[in-house]
Amino acid sequence: MEGFDVKKGTYTIEEREKGKDWGNFLFNECSYILYVSHLGDTNSKFLNREAVQVTVNAPQSSFIYIRDEKTKKYWDVAGYPTMVPVKRYRCVHGQKFTEISSAYEGIDCRITYAVAPSDTYEIRQVTLKNKTARPRDLSVFATTAFDLNGYAQPVYYSAVTTSATEYLAEANAVYNGLLNPYKPHKRCNGFIASELPVFAYDGNYEKFIGTLGNITKPKILQSGGDCTGSTATVRTRGGILQNKIVLAPKEEKTFHYIIGLCDGKQELISACKEIFEQAPLIIKKSRSSLSGYTLRTGCPEKRIEGVMNFWAEKQVRFCSLGKKAVRDNAQLGMAMLNYDVKSAKAVIDECVAHQYSDGHAVLTWYPYLEPNIYSDPSMWLILAVCEYVKETGDTKYLHKQIAYLDGGKDSVYEHLKKAVAWYDLPENYGEHGLPRIHHADWNDALNIPDEKAESVFMGMGICWAYGELAALARFIGDIPFAEVLELRKTALAKTVNETSYNGEYYVRAFSKYGVVGDRSDENGGKIYVNPQSWAILADIVPAERLASVLGAIDGMETKEGIPLCSPPYAAYDERVGRMSGMLPGVYENGGIYNHAGCFKIMADCKLHRAEQAVGTFLKILPDGESNPSRLTTTEPYVFTNCYLKHPSVDMQVGFSWQTGTSAWGLKCYYEGILGLRRTYEGLKIEPVLPDSWKSVSAERVYRGNRLVIRYRNEQSGTVRLIVDGEPVEGNTVPAFSDSGTHIVEVCC
Repeated sequence: MEGFDVKKGTYTIEEREKGKDWGNFLFNECSYILYVSHLGDTNSKFLNREAVQVTVNAPQSSFIYIRDEKTKKYWDVAGYPTMVPVKRYRCVHGQKFTEISSAYEGIDCRITYAVAPSDTYEIRQVTLKNKTARPRDLSVFATTAFDLNGYAQPVYYSAVTTSATEYLAEANAVYNGLLNPYKPHKRCNGFIASELPVFAYDGNYEKFIGTLGNITKPKILQSGGDCTGSTATVRTRGGILQNKIVLAPKEEKTFHYIIGLCDGKQELISACKEIFEQAPLIIKKSRSSLSGYTLRTGCPEKRIEGVMNFWAEKQVRFCSLGKKAVRDNAQLGMAMLNYDVKSAKAVIDECVAHQYSDGHAVLTWYPYLEPNIYSDPSMWLILAVCEYVKETGDTKYLHKQIAYLDGGKDSVYEHLKKAVAWYDLPENYGEHGLPRIHHADWNDALNIPDEKAESVFMGMGICWAYGELAALARFIGDIPFAEVLELRKTALAKTVNETSYNGEYYVRAFSKYGVVGDRSDENGGKIYVNPQSWAILADIVPAERLASVLGAIDGMETKEGIPLCSPPYAAYDERVGRMSGMLPGVYENGGIYNHAGCFKIMADCKLHRAEQAVGTFLKILPDGESNPSRLTTTEPYVFTNCYLKHPSVDMQVGFSWQTGTSAWGLKCYYEGILGLRRTYEGLKIEPVLPDSWKSVSAERVYRGNRLVIRYRNEQSGTVRLIVDGEPVEGNTVPAFSDSGTHIVEVCC
């Protein structure tokens, strides 16, 4: 049956037409990443420790075809790309595997995809069963087209002219060796290998496809012929392995293929036998969940259970591999603290290491986007480190020495002080006394072409960061620094409130062209949501203004969710930059922007607006009443960054998976709605539950103890905790030292 298995962390698909691929990403500790669509289309890449990428193969090239040698009929497991009407199609996406199965002409086929746990290759386990009463003579063709690019190199250099394919009989493999002098490391050579003896092969993908053929009707399959023994350079370098299999009546056979990268042909020849010996065990272990997962929930909204059990955590982890940006990864690290502190620490460390000694941090580190300075990365460093210490109580971490990008090293705490010093530089402020936006702030597309343009959002963000760092400084006894930060926050908040509130809500930015995000702009963008939500998150909105700010937020929300700005810009406006150049309703320009919607939810939770918080969250979560997956085309198990509002693609998505919405969606549920809020003193529980949620459950590890938390919504307006059967004072879980499991009952 199509849908979630919340205990196993799987999602089953039984209908092939979805509007676009519903995919799964499988990855390992080496940052080898395999994408598998629900139709069996795959492509892979490898990122080394410096985040340099090598793309293994081309999309729409890696399939397994099966041909009956008597009838010459051919098909594939998903009925794609051959378009053959297979029966009993089923795809199961899991945390570490994808499995696709079907039946055709009396042959049951099942292919399981997985990634080696600590190496740069992937496995396809193929199981064929003859359900008929006669012997079946089959050919199986495993195909791929090599890429081996993806990294920086001079013009005219590429894998096309610097690599060639060859057949390695000792490994049953087609090998694509790369001799490019600009390749970043040795592990840039591609291969495809078979566990079974190879009957025939091709190293030139075009020989398999043919001039008039395509992936649906490859020449060799149409003709009934066999692979030709070709090799290639310049032309499409591929690996096609043809195996002959005879199945007796009712007989079943299982065998494996591997695709990946290696240091060289000798390594591949030496390792192949051992790899295939390990393959069945790797496939078996792929049925388990990703290590380090500790979050669980039971919720009246079953859609929340489906996404928040396993999938949100996996999506956050995946994003941390692919983003490689201080802003993004710091937010991902903060979310990861909820379930995998060790990995979160590594992610935050990596972010701190991409700060310069003057205090500013890069946006991305592959590739580096210098000298385009963004104003917000150092702010996220401060917030992430503070959250780590709250989560762990590990103040020794603040003394850890981490190098700067431009040389020298300092303690983590000094890194944070350098961030403050950079934000305090007079040249980083404009004529209104607000922080300069530089190339852009959190909103990449708001790149105002004025080097002195000021960001209201950054004024609020720095206030939030200074408040958090002041609390950390007080916790460790650095009272003088805490007092300095508190004074600076007060002064900056005063400036924001004096300059940026238009009588109804906060504007977005100032430049020599005028105001961004104000009522006067006839082209669009009259209001932005982030200044409203961040004024609340940063604790700077005066009490007498709160009602109007909330009214402005609520007025922006639609039945589908929250746009980043409203209305969208009707035409390109040089005063705003790239954002206004997008079509109306596309991404930042008026799309339902879920990352920003999550900020709004957290502001709702801060103010205990339960109905509004959960209402918006259910619009962001995929496959709901306002955003059914049959309309949006997004996978029901992962967050997307935006639901498009251009009429041509209304409520559809551009992409999913790689988005900061994953981090904030997880935070919104566990830290916001369930109120599991880390503090320096312990885990504080301040739930924000709607009236209709009578009971909820959650599991979480905090400082080495597993907490089983059961909520009883009495609508009392207060929170009472009963821990291991005994009432406790306040709403902070006591600090345990037994590394055990504890039952926490929350009456609220």
